[in-house]
Amino acid sequence: MPESLWASLLEQARGEWDREECRLWLEPLRPRAVEGGLSLGCPNDFHRNWVREHYLPGLKALLAARGAPAELRLEPLPGPSPRPGPPRQMELPRLGPSLPGLNRRFVFDSFVCGAGNEFACAAAKAMAGGRGLYCDSLFLVSGTGLGKSHLTQAVAHQVLGSDPSQRVVYVSAEEFANQMIAALRRKRIHEFKERFRRGCDLLLLEEVQFLAGKDKTQEELVYTLDALSDAGKRVVFTGRQAPGQVKGLKPALASRLGESVTVGIEPPDQATRLRIIERLAAEEGVAVPGPVLEHLAQELSGDVRRLRSALVGLLARHSLTGQPLDLNLAARVLGQLASELRRTSPEQIRDLVASLFGLEPALLTGKSRKKAVTGPRNLAMYLCRRHTEASFAAIGRVFNRDHATVMYGVEQIDLRLAREPKLAAELTFLEQRLGVAAA
Repeated sequence: MPESLWASLLEQARGEWDREECRLWLEPLRPRAVEGGLSLGCPNDFHRNWVREHYLPGLKALLAARGAPAELRLEPLPGPSPRPGPPRQMELPRLGPSLPGLNRRFVFDSFVCGAGNEFACAAAKAMAGGRGLYCDSLFLVSGTGLGKSHLTQAVAHQVLGSDPSQRVVYVSAEEFANQMIAALRRKRIHEFKERFRRGCDLLLLEEVQFLAGKDKTQEELVYTLDALSDAGKRVVFTGRQAPGQVKGLKPALASRLGESVTVGIEPPDQATRLRIIERLAAEEGVAVPGPVLEHLAQELSGDVRRLRSALVGLLARHSLTGQPLDLNLAARVLGQLASELRRTSPEQIRDLVASLFGLEPALLTGKSRKKAVTGPRNLAMYLCRRHTEASFAAIGRVFNRDHATVMYGVEQIDLRLAREPKLAAELTFLEQRLGVAAA
């Protein structure tokens, strides 16, 4: 019987995920037997999309471990949707050949231009088209969550879509350094140089501030950039600061980077925030009333991720409680965001993250460099920076780290978020547990 199979599977799921998560997202599902497996009915499309993205692989693994047929489908429950308007999912653009690490949503068509980023968008499009910049290199400068990774990856998607034979290399500055060190250790530095100097038509190098203080890596990058420039190849850089402002860069590299067209990206104004949140709602397939979106856009400033977090919280509350998508619900979501931001402390974040990862808080403040510790530590520091008003130095005191180490850890997470959907889901879960995702 599908009911008994689902009941036992659900009990296992409560051991894999938080019980409150299971209550919100898994218990509303309704099982039905289908040929070769099990179908789970979802209250609406938003609920189905969330379960598909965050829980479906784990549920399939649990089902397969039981020796049951591993086919597991998600389907809408019969009956009218409680959401206003037709729940149509925005169709993603068709892409050409891609690269590992590229987010398929990061294309020009999904980038919302406004006063703070229109020049950056135009410059990126010109670079992708190989025209109009009077220069073969572009340097995008912005803080976190403002779109520099989106534009960088959009360049790659457009170049590969226009000419699949183009040799595109997309790496972070840290990955560049790590690959060089590995090549040196294995005595294969010739292959490394061949890849970056002669096997590359377009180099996309993210977060160049990671190279600060790494003199040997900077020297190799200078030679690489000279070779690419001599061959007329294109390069896109990103960073938190303009080349001349990054401390720890050698004059030779700072000079090469400074020859790029450098474009800053500013936080979106209210009109742009409104267009962004309208697109985010369309991508979720939900028709949210205009006044509600306008209210969110008016009250939420800063990076795009706060807009997405508030919207997800709004839609989750609507989907799971049946409350109407109106200004009252939006006010409650924003009120929770504001109150939790005020009362969340770095110490609370440190201790909760440690608990959720099964670690003692002392491990996060200790000297361990094991991946099982550094990953949660960086996530905790990122959450402290994002959801408290603590400075890098203040966060460092909580984790027994200096200012530069905290900044590095935060930037690590910021860089990975643009490329690792699983990490983004993990971060959303942590924010929900902290009460700062308004879900």
